[in-house]
Amino acid sequence: MPARAKTLKRARQRKVAPIRLRKPASRRFAERFSLEFFADQIAAAIVVIDDRGKVVFANAKAYGLLRLAPSAVLDEPPSGLIRICYDRARQRAPQGEPLVFENYFAGRWFEVQAYRIGQDLPSQGGPYLLISLADISDRKRREFDTLENMAGLEEATRIAQMGTFRIDHTTHEIQWSPHMYILHGVTPERFRPTLNAYAALVYPEDREIVARNMALEGASYEGGFQYRIVKPDGALRWVNLDRRVLFDTDGEPYGVFGTVQDITETKQREQELQRLLRRNAILYEALEASPIGVGVLSAEDEKPQFIYVNTAFQETTLHSVDTLNPRGIVSLAAGPGSSEWQQVNGAIESSQSLSIELDCVRSDGAVFPALIEIAPVRDHPGKPASAFVINVRDLTADRQRAAVFLQSQKMEALGQLSGGVAHEINNLLQPVIALSDLGRDAVTADPPRAARYLQVIGNSGRKARDIVRQVLTFARRDSPQLGEFELVPLVEDAINLAHKGVPPGMEIVFSVEGRGFKAVCSPTQVSQVVLNLIRNAVDAMNGIGTVEVALRRREILESGEQIKGLDPGTWFELSVKDHGCGIDETTRARVFEPFFTTKPVGKGTGLGLSVVYSIVTGWGGTVEIDSQVDVGTRVMLYIPEAGSDSEQKPLEHAEGN
Repeated sequence: MPARAKTLKRARQRKVAPIRLRKPASRRFAERFSLEFFADQIAAAIVVIDDRGKVVFANAKAYGLLRLAPSAVLDEPPSGLIRICYDRARQRAPQGEPLVFENYFAGRWFEVQAYRIGQDLPSQGGPYLLISLADISDRKRREFDTLENMAGLEEATRIAQMGTFRIDHTTHEIQWSPHMYILHGVTPERFRPTLNAYAALVYPEDREIVARNMALEGASYEGGFQYRIVKPDGALRWVNLDRRVLFDTDGEPYGVFGTVQDITETKQREQELQRLLRRNAILYEALEASPIGVGVLSAEDEKPQFIYVNTAFQETTLHSVDTLNPRGIVSLAAGPGSSEWQQVNGAIESSQSLSIELDCVRSDGAVFPALIEIAPVRDHPGKPASAFVINVRDLTADRQRAAVFLQSQKMEALGQLSGGVAHEINNLLQPVIALSDLGRDAVTADPPRAARYLQVIGNSGRKARDIVRQVLTFARRDSPQLGEFELVPLVEDAINLAHKGVPPGMEIVFSVEGRGFKAVCSPTQVSQVVLNLIRNAVDAMNGIGTVEVALRRREILESGEQIKGLDPGTWFELSVKDHGCGIDETTRARVFEPFFTTKPVGKGTGLGLSVVYSIVTGWGGTVEIDSQVDVGTRVMLYIPEAGSDSEQKPLEHAEGN
């Protein structure tokens, strides 16, 4: 059997790819070395190239790598990856020692080993270059993953401001990661990590805890703790150290491995959180101690719900959060459909502030007068409120005190009037007494004269009766009832009464522009208001001069000059003007405050103008003051016309301050 046929037969029996020797040089190589079987068992691709630069041998792995048939490879110059490796190794492969390098080709990594062989066999066609290519793509991928993980770990420790360390207590060797130096503000060139050197970087008060946890004796095997370090530039930083004790093969501890992380920002946030918690606790205690009822109404739900009410709120309303919800603030409404409660609902729906007096109902059904103040809480300016602060104050005691103040103010005015009233009544009683004595003799002797005497007696008696009636009306304690009254006679009566108490050098003039001044008011309160204003005017002019009282109709137009607190419509302007000392802007801003006065001690209570303001606003009107220092003062009362569109609903029990 020919040699070629025998070779093919043996290859089929071994189930390996036969070596096809098509040319004499390749046949001589195969017969000389008989490598085909062994080469096919190797996982690497093997190629042998002769000194002509042609492939004389390739194993099955090489054919698979090149994706070529043996006929296209053998006795041909190398191609593809083999060519790249051949060109690189031809000049650099040393005799007897392999040239090893890695090469990336077509998406795969290969480890290339090149050998020069057969230089001592020139008769056999040598020398030859043997090239071995092993696919190391999986290994390189793992290496790259490892490098990437290491780079990622280093980047993660940098971002997390974390460093790692290792202490070997047997060799006293300490290893630091690069970021440990950065974290402590030192450099490897200028700082050698030792336990003593590191202690110098630790805040003095924390050195003991650090030394205790770095030691092996008495230390727990795992755990962490926090301490402070001081950088060379003086910066104080908080760090967290987590460490694990290292053990040798005999189970004996020999060192410590751990991480150190800068937690300064976290510590500052924790401290800030603690400050906020303490401040919130103080605010909570302050709210609980407040004498004013305070509630918080959340607007996050479709129907605003109470989420907090303080102790005063509960004591005032007898309501808790549970009894107020789910109805919310409507649970306090004595008359949910009233105009005042409509204003409350409107303020909440539109996220507006509101201060209003109205009637509230306690959980037991009792109704009480209250002042409700609403303040919206916004997350961002211009946005709807996310919550509301609701203040509730019981006005029952305030109104009782106001009634006492009003009565005491009346008594003060009566005290000032008493001298003039007594003198006036005495003047009236003198003709009564004298003429009654004369009248006894004249009844029979001179009847016409007796009739004149009796007429004078009657007139004097009626005048005395009117004076006493005015004083009694003014001093009456009952609550004033508002109604529709003609202003002119009420003002005239008040002026007549005021005349009794003014000094001789004072004059009071009253002017009226127009007719028909039916207003919403109380006759008793009109007298009180006019007397207060005239008395202030007399004091301002030191008892000498003219007090001008004027009454006129005033139209407030939507497009014209506006007066704060007044709706457009018809109003009556009742003014009292003096030419006294006047007041400055600072004083004018406070004149309506209860008990505020510019008079010397003992000359006034400070209730005059505050009472005037309370009374007039109770009618649904308002009070304005125009004053200049050393020129004089004009106080203007705006009173609603009865039955007009400008008439506003007065506050009940408006005598409160």
